[in-house]
Amino acid sequence: MATDNQAEKEATPEYIRQFLKEPPLLLRNFHYEDIMEFLNLGMEERFVQDDVIINEEEYVNSAYLISKGEVSIWKDNIQLATLSKGSFLGETFLFSKNNRMAKVVSEGESQLLKFERYEALNFFRKKPEKLFNIFTRNIIEIQQKKISNMNVQLLQLKKRLLEDSSW
Repeated sequence: MATDNQAEKEATPEYIRQFLKEPPLLLRNFHYEDIMEFLNLGMEERFVQDDVIINEEEYVNSAYLISKGEVSIWKDNIQLATLSKGSFLGETFLFSKNNRMAKVVSEGESQLLKFERYEALNFFRKKPEKLFNIFTRNIIEIQQKKISNMNVQLLQLKKRLLEDSSW
């Protein structure tokens, strides 16, 4: 029995073991088995410096979880943010039928798990409704953090503009 556990542990990628110890915000309050099952839906993709991961204006049908490295978010040639391990990109992929709002580029070597809308919806269809409610609350929390961060950036920019006498 111990040999089976050891073999299973060795077969599980390191990044998944790390996410099981410290789940990303999107999977917070999921049971261990649900985290593992959801993470196993993801298709591993690797990128190098300056690879475009997401193009602006792409149709939203997938989301990404950063499992290694960093990515940057760009809009109109302006870097909006840098995200690292545990961050989720496109978290509204289950609800949105819009296009992407920004471009995402790899900063050095990175590894992401890509989740397709169809597989994720099937995952939640097989689970108690409570799990989808937890997932939705986590998405709302992520969105609130993003809005808060944007407000801070906007305030800093406004202060700099007001201090600039050439305006």
